[in-house]
Amino acid sequence: MDRLKNKVCVIFGGSSGIGHAVSYGFFNENAIVVPTSRRDYKVKEVVDELASKGNKWLTPLTCDVTDKDQVAKICAQVSKEFGTIDVVVCTAGAYLKKPARDIELEDWNHVVTTNLTGTFIVNQTVGKYMLKQGHGSIINIGSLGSRVALSNTLPYCASKAGVNMITKCLSSEWCGQGVRVNTIVPGVFPTDLNRVALSDPARMKNIIKRTPMQRLGNLKELIGAAVFLASDESEFVSGIDLPVDGGFLAYSGF
Repeated sequence: MDRLKNKVCVIFGGSSGIGHAVSYGFFNENAIVVPTSRRDYKVKEVVDELASKGNKWLTPLTCDVTDKDQVAKICAQVSKEFGTIDVVVCTAGAYLKKPARDIELEDWNHVVTTNLTGTFIVNQTVGKYMLKQGHGSIINIGSLGSRVALSNTLPYCASKAGVNMITKCLSSEWCGQGVRVNTIVPGVFPTDLNRVALSDPARMKNIIKRTPMQRLGNLKELIGAAVFLASDESEFVSGIDLPVDGGFLAYSGF
């Protein structure tokens, strides 16, 4: 498959979970994939494996999306190496399950800073490069919690709702200049981020019951949406939040 042939794609949070799946999905579409993560050993594993299969990016890059200087350094390195940044996927995130009355300000700040401020930093920083070159696709990762209230996850839901609005506002400003911004809204997919929450049998039963397809998602099932939004096939698509959720958001529960 060649839908992303030679497109330079930077995946923030590309060593685990959704970002890991997207990194390999993009590589299989013949993209040049640059995965980043806060954990250096995890990034090295992904970079080394992709390089062994022919990926052109060979340098492991660590990055905390809440650190603007780190994000800027990565964008500068990639742009210098390839002369372009065609696609950016921002998957880095934080999750907290705790009753609202028990949330400390430290809890709130950690989740909101990672999910909302981190997304803003990545979008703004890479957006400057894309606006200068006159093209690019930014893909943010939202959540069911951006559309409906999930139990005991106030900071997470509030921050992910903000991600949707970052997407809409930046799309409105930038898509006329060739830079598209979209959000993927995943249903419930098992990842390291939500593994503890999904270990509760009662919660798992409720999720399955609430999802018309009667199952959790498989991370590979997010790749098609990401490839579509990254490719030229979606060149007239901008500002959307695209659910990949087994029918969850369409279902009223009755």
